[in-house]
Amino acid sequence: MATTEDNIKKIKVDCLYGKKKHFNAADRKETYHYWIGVPLIIINILTGTVLFFVLTDGAKDWVKIVPIFLAFIAAFLSGFQTYFNFNKKVEGHRRIGNRYLAVMKKTDRLQGYISDGHTSGTDIVKQMELIANEIDEINKEAEQYPTSDDDYQRAKRGIENGEEEYTTKELGL
Repeated sequence: MATTEDNIKKIKVDCLYGKKKHFNAADRKETYHYWIGVPLIIINILTGTVLFFVLTDGAKDWVKIVPIFLAFIAAFLSGFQTYFNFNKKVEGHRRIGNRYLAVMKKTDRLQGYISDGHTSGTDIVKQMELIANEIDEINKEAEQYPTSDDDYQRAKRGIENGEEEYTTKELGL
């Protein structure tokens, strides 16, 4: 049977991975947003200017198709960006990551209180239940913002490569 200290460590590790995984997903989706959004803006500017009319006036037939082709690509990218709604997903992943970070900090404080003898058994149980309820709420909200296996693997590599300030002993890994 796991001790309270073991349970706190498990929660801390779960939060660390959850935090990093969601921040990785936010970064990935923000990259998608820029890779689609920047060309979309450029293409819309180009197709919306009179310059294309001037360039195609009196030109060969194939040159007149260029604005139509670019307009099609712009419409496609715009639809893609609207469908995936990357901005909303980036905000959601960052919010989830920050909530996991907040729980990690709560577990740190609880570990400190336990180590220093500043809390009683019933207080520890109450705090653990509050933390467990908060984790349940975060996990429910996180269902709206799924992450990929690559997000998890990047989080794992980052933790193993020392991106976080926590030692193996601190986390009980």
